Amino acid sequence: MANAAVPAPVPAFDLQEESRRFSARNPLLQRHWAMRLDLAPGIAFQPETTESVEDQVLETLWAEGHTLETAGRELEAEIRASFALLTPRRETTSRTVAATLFLGFEESGRAARFEALRGLPDQLWLELSGGGFALPEVDGGAGSGGRLTAVLALRYHIPEGQAPVALVCNHAEAPGRWAAPEAWTAWD
Repeated sequence: MANAAVPAPVPAFDLQEESRRFSARNPLLQRHWAMRLDLAPGIAFQPETTESVEDQVLETLWAEGHTLETAGRELEAEIRASFALLTPRRETTSRTVAATLFLGFEESGRAARFEALRGLPDQLWLELSGGGFALPEVDGGAGSGGRLTAVLALRYHIPEGQAPVALVCNHAEAPGRWAAPEAWTAWD
């Protein structure tokens, strides 16, 4: 029996391709990160834009071995639906914007920190340019037993003609007022 040539396996991780992809995405990532507010150690508030949501769709497809060109319509629709809550929208008398709240703590103290932060998402208000506040609608705010999860989606309704000027938190574990970064002007 002759030795047949066996094609080399395709590497699961191609460092050159990942480097190329990161370089191509870097301008978007820089714009996205410029919007982020670090509220306290382990607590980050990340506004989402149409552009950042589209990037998350593409990255999820890529992680599943697909691109927009190779994914079927059903898979693409499923992934887009999973990010729909984060997509900014225009409403009749307002626009809605979303942010992701990240809670990241060392394993040894995670349960205690999550317990201490119970109620935090509901107390992250956007101060508006016309006075008043936009309160969040929280999705993913409670895991089993009503405890927090590490990643939460917050949606805010912003009345026409107003803009967020600050994030305000009244929770005892992360009180403060953070002026809106200049990058928030792109929060669409």
